[in-house]
Amino acid sequence: MERVRQIEHLYKEHYRYLLNFLSAQTPDKQLIEDIIQDVFATLINKSDLLVDLRYSKQYLKRSARNKLIDCWRKAKPALYEDEETIGQLQAGRAFEREVELTEEIRQVLGKLPDHYRNVIIARDYYGYSYQEIAELTGCSSNSVKIKIFRARKQFIHHYRQAAGSMA
Repeated sequence: MERVRQIEHLYKEHYRYLLNFLSAQTPDKQLIEDIIQDVFATLINKSDLLVDLRYSKQYLKRSARNKLIDCWRKAKPALYEDEETIGQLQAGRAFEREVELTEEIRQVLGKLPDHYRNVIIARDYYGYSYQEIAELTGCSSNSVKIKIFRARKQFIHHYRQAAGSMA
């Protein structure tokens, strides 16, 4: 029962990260949800796979990427006969796409100071946890939460100004 609670915690903690990671690989939302469900179903059925919770994020990402590759191979086998494409997928550099933001959002993000823009993108687009952002920036987790709050507040202010000037 304790193991199920740990897996539930992992799901709550890493769902957004996996969703954003897979969204960068494929636009098919249903496929993304199915893959995430499969990853956690496998984890529940074979709970001995995840012994060390320190490396759970890497395990989940790798599992999701492998399941996505499997789905692509089953759906379009002719597309993946090219060894270079398969090698790129397995190396994790698959079909990186640019952040899909409207021009207005790009402009508003451009008005923010770098440290605010970076934490917003890390948290809201890439799905990094507060702790991961703290490690990347060298700040405490609480400091990151405050920066994100202030960054969102500034973003909303600039967005409303931009929307008001367009009307």
